[in-house]
Amino acid sequence: MRGRLLAAMKGDGLGYQLLFGVSGLLDLVLVLRINLKIGVPDYLFAVIEGAISHVIGRIKWMPLLVLSSKLCPAGIEGTFFALLMSIDHVGMLTSSWAGGLLLHFLKVTRTQFDNLWMAILIRSFLRLVPIGLLFLIPRSDPNLSILPTEMLRTKNGNGILEPETVELTSLINSI
Repeated sequence: MRGRLLAAMKGDGLGYQLLFGVSGLLDLVLVLRINLKIGVPDYLFAVIEGAISHVIGRIKWMPLLVLSSKLCPAGIEGTFFALLMSIDHVGMLTSSWAGGLLLHFLKVTRTQFDNLWMAILIRSFLRLVPIGLLFLIPRSDPNLSILPTEMLRTKNGNGILEPETVELTSLINSI
């Protein structure tokens, strides 16, 4: 039983990260015009590729969210999710700047696309780099809590919210 969480996180994370890296190669198909050779027009291939990349990009977050739910103390779930989103946004900003520098070094401009295929290959390879960091995920039993039990308790100490402390308000004014 021990190590199943790690195996699940590594298995899901590995699979989704591999799919994410390979989905980046679909851009290469479009740039090299292979889609026209197999009879798929550019506009249709661009829509299909965009949808596939978007879905895989969203699905690859699932293992991280499952692991973070194990690490998150009660009461700060929103803050923890905001922290994850902030880290993601900093990563996206960094990758945008790094991508711009890569295109500059490869001399890809609005009118010059000769080295665009190389930029796509480098991007797809770099999407696989996080797989090398999977060893950092701690080994744990999925049924055990990662945090100490005193951090997981609610204010009344028993883990159950009392009905009188839960406040409900209507979001829609009655007519």
